[in-house]
Amino acid sequence: MAYFLYITSIATYIEARIKTDISYYELEKITGYSYRHIREIFKECTSTPLSKYILERRLSNAAFDIIHTHKRLIDIAFEYKFNNYDTFCRAFRRHTNVTPSEFRSNQYKVGRRCIAMGLYAPVIYENEDSSFLHHKIQEDFNMNSNIEKNDTSCILYGVPKVAYSFEECTPFPVALKACLNYMGQSIDYTYIMAVSGAAFRLRWNLDFWDGGNVDIMNIYNDAFEVFRRSFDGVGRTYSILKRCNSTKQDFINFIKSEIDEGRPVIALGIIGPPEACVITGYRENGNTLLGWNCFQNNAEFAKGVSIDISGYFICDNWWENKDTIALMSIGEKEYTPISQKDIIKNAINILTTDCITVRALDSKNKNTFAGGQNAYDKWATSITNEKDFPSGAITPLLFERLMCQNDAQTMVGEGRSYAACFMEWVGRENQHISSYCTEAAKHFRSSAQCVFDMNELKGGFEQNEKVLKKFSEPQVRKGISALILKAKKHEQNACNLLQIIYQEI
Repeated sequence: MAYFLYITSIATYIEARIKTDISYYELEKITGYSYRHIREIFKECTSTPLSKYILERRLSNAAFDIIHTHKRLIDIAFEYKFNNYDTFCRAFRRHTNVTPSEFRSNQYKVGRRCIAMGLYAPVIYENEDSSFLHHKIQEDFNMNSNIEKNDTSCILYGVPKVAYSFEECTPFPVALKACLNYMGQSIDYTYIMAVSGAAFRLRWNLDFWDGGNVDIMNIYNDAFEVFRRSFDGVGRTYSILKRCNSTKQDFINFIKSEIDEGRPVIALGIIGPPEACVITGYRENGNTLLGWNCFQNNAEFAKGVSIDISGYFICDNWWENKDTIALMSIGEKEYTPISQKDIIKNAINILTTDCITVRALDSKNKNTFAGGQNAYDKWATSITNEKDFPSGAITPLLFERLMCQNDAQTMVGEGRSYAACFMEWVGRENQHISSYCTEAAKHFRSSAQCVFDMNELKGGFEQNEKVLKKFSEPQVRKGISALILKAKKHEQNACNLLQIIYQEI
């Protein structure tokens, strides 16, 4: 089982008990590891000692209360397990460069942000107008068109941020949209979701609980077809360099040649799993990279990562990450994109293909996924298989199950919402079939609504301890299974309408 699941389990356990003493015996029990090993893997994966991490989390939560409540500072100190107020003040000042009272009087910004996979918790927002933090951040897009270049580095400032948000949950369309916008081409996220096929996908590994079900490289038998379709859809030339037949120097040369010409590079990996991110610059002749990555603030992937004043990540161990598997350049030349009819034909194929086999990049291994309506059946069956939810299961195993559930919800919830938007656009462009398009959009939205209803049953979409316990209950999962099959029916109706639309468009 991947170490990041253990790190997420540890982070979740700590966050739920941030106002109490942390039981190292319980940590051993929930992870199945000795406390010594827990400390070792936590430090190895996050570059932060566990004890320091716990202190920093207490201080971040305390900072939230300092700004958002009227509690006395001394009460906040004791609430977060500091023995006396002086100890709290010294620790707070080391962490923020100001005292708790100065922090409150200056009204520094504190909110909630993703700190581990699916876990949202209080963080101190780093303020561009202040030097009170060790790492100032300027998520400032007034720097656009500013290029910082010398003999060993080149950084493109002003590339739109790439990150998970409620509205945009699929990294590659976010990354492609950001790059094209920086290069002067206005493109809509909805369109990229549709033309890539991501808006219509649902995948469920037939062999094991797979945290990669959601990866858009699993839409087609050829893992890279999704990228080719996307570039064809936006009418851009492109080039792809794969790790399996390249060296680190090949990657560096590719990155430098594009960045030097003022074009950001899309990469798979760099930080965390092989999801898309954007490289916006390099230092030290390409050995250190900068950019945006959806996982750059996640504790479980923090090793070797720091943050630039622009907000970009800084990473010098990107090649050591075996999930850094490819680079993609976007050419300056534009051509006529593919037609609406071609997009709908591809959508029908995705919605009706019951099984696909995706060959790994090394061409030795392959994964088999249920697709189309069959994926709904496999999803529903898997979450109601009580053998996969044994009594007394370690937390990382349950997190793996919950992550697969949430990823499937994302594919349907986000995907079908954008599928509905796309079909409404097709209807506006083709009045003679607008009624069919409107009806198809309604069914896609109803399918997405089933996913949102699942959150009501399990207590939300976050991957925290409360949701985990709720999802582990058999009756909750049976209720979710019923909603999955309801979503399947709506999608069948939508697909039938798409076949009519394809003939008439």
